[in-house]
Amino acid sequence: MNRTFWAIIIFILILGVGLMYYMGAFTRVTKHILEKDMGPYKLVYLEQKGSYNQTQKAIENLTNDLENQGIFAYKGFSIYYDDEKATSKENLRSEVGCILKQEDFDKIDTLKFKVKEFPMQHCVVANFSYRIGLSVLLGKMKVYPALEIYLKNRHYNKVPLMELYGPKSITYIVPISKH
Repeated sequence: MNRTFWAIIIFILILGVGLMYYMGAFTRVTKHILEKDMGPYKLVYLEQKGSYNQTQKAIENLTNDLENQGIFAYKGFSIYYDDEKATSKENLRSEVGCILKQEDFDKIDTLKFKVKEFPMQHCVVANFSYRIGLSVLLGKMKVYPALEIYLKNRHYNKVPLMELYGPKSITYIVPISKH
């Protein structure tokens, strides 16, 4: 029984390390931060105030509402306007929603949804692999500190920060502006 116990423990450890590797836990984010033009994006969104933890559920609800109207988003997004370290949870502002193609954007009921364009602009960009739901949390733990250092060293503002959720990656976008 002792051998079986240790074999199971080793198997679980190998499985855990393999899962962490698969999700990108060992990826060096600093090698993947760059500056480039991003946009334009057609955005359908909801404004939110409060904890940033509620954004994923809001995106799911908005996506379902759009699908019920025959409109299909090809990416979800969140735009965070406040620094979590400097702003109380109840005062955090964000916009969450979906990016649409032009033909779908023209069908939106503007009485029900807010719409706008994220214009093409020069940004600091980082990508992180999106494998499973935990990738969002792992991405924040790995990407945010690396982005913060990059932005601080270049005297750029760290908000607003946009997260784009694609099928295989999360793209973190910070429009460049000086302090």
